[in-house]
Amino acid sequence: MQWCIDNDWQVYVVPYQVKKAKIAIRKGGISSQGKNRYVDPSGAIYTSAEVLGQKVWNSHKEACIELSYVLKQLREKYS
Repeated sequence: MQWCIDNDWQVYVVPYQVKKAKIAIRKGGISSQGKNRYVDPSGAIYTSAEVLGQKVWNSHKEACIELSYVLKQLREKYS
């Protein structure tokens, strides 16, 4: 998870339909405080966009188990 913080990524599970879940990824999510657009007190503007994965998990727990795999893929691609 430290890699996500150092590289400004948010990876998390979101509810999808009834009792299902998807994994979401947000580049720039930490500096934008999880919002699409954030203006800090000094006037700097930070933007990010949530991208939902295609895979639908049957439960929140199943999606959480796959988070480590998604993080590994991000590290390999963007490190």
